Amino acid sequence: MSVQRVGGACAVVVGLSYVLVGITYLLLPNEQRPEAPSATFLPSYAANPTFARLINWETALGALFAVGAVMAITELVREAGPGIARWTGNLAVIGFAATAISGFRALAVQPLMASSYVAADASAKAAIVANSNPNLDPDGWLGFGVVGVWAIVTSVLALRSNRLPRLLSYVGFAVGVLYIVVVAGNVTHTEALIALAAGLGGVIMAPIWFIGIGLTLLRGRAPGSA
Repeated sequence: MSVQRVGGACAVVVGLSYVLVGITYLLLPNEQRPEAPSATFLPSYAANPTFARLINWETALGALFAVGAVMAITELVREAGPGIARWTGNLAVIGFAATAISGFRALAVQPLMASSYVAADASAKAAIVANSNPNLDPDGWLGFGVVGVWAIVTSVLALRSNRLPRLLSYVGFAVGVLYIVVVAGNVTHTEALIALAAGLGGVIMAPIWFIGIGLTLLRGRAPGSA
């Protein structure tokens, strides 16, 4: 299979993974949502880890498929700006790789942390809480920031070269901006900003963008192609 078709299939899977993460998030107990402190999260996870583990699987596997999607999408727009397309495409691969590693690490670390926390005394609990975040990219500079930059650059190059439907390019630009807003929300600890940007970008706009591009690639002929 060609890079275009493999990448198209990967992009569709990525879009669907965003939808699955959004649905699973709604099923998470409040004590296990990202804004919950570790002292609340760990005992809740120990009692019922099902949906938190499911989100970690969905996130990690979706990020692996995203690597294939990035390669194909970057190649699609590469001629409109070879240097910046390759650079930001490589950054996006790093970003999604960090997300995948964080997801798989959480699957291994969180059960141990939760069981240890439940059995620990007060001083040990404080030590566990201080080291309980398995995320390699806590503020999202890689998983959201550089991926957002790539989405913006890709969309601008797609508009310049007419390699994607214009509506998809505008959606991609919005995805990129919203992802950068997530980083700003994380850095400033603004929960409302994080929830709005991640919800709108990750649950609505990103699935539309990735699935739309995936279907375009799978058809084998993008606008502007010879």
